[in-house]
Amino acid sequence: MSTQATMKSLPKTTTAVPSISIYGPHDCPNCDKAMTLLRRKEIPFEKINLETGDENHRFVTEELGYRVAPVIVVDLADGSRVHWGNHRMDMLMSLAKLCTSGIVASAEDAA
Repeated sequence: MSTQATMKSLPKTTTAVPSISIYGPHDCPNCDKAMTLLRRKEIPFEKINLETGDENHRFVTEELGYRVAPVIVVDLADGSRVHWGNHRMDMLMSLAKLCTSGIVASAEDAA
């Protein structure tokens, strides 16, 4: 079972825009809200449609432990992963802030 992500789950800075996946059924109003916010901020993401019993549905329900939509999975540059379920404006705004003003040069880039 997954733990509830909090705004502190996302770092304040990262060295690259994270990979963002939004999992939900084809007709998902809360997925649409999340995608609209990310598009407005010009943040890239992938929408992954869920069909009951498919591989993506099993990943979200069995591996991550969610029974709600959307499920947002953020893979960070350091290899860590943050995820949450449902329409969480607090998490979406933290993610938007990270992607728009939290990208910093890595030590390798600065050299």
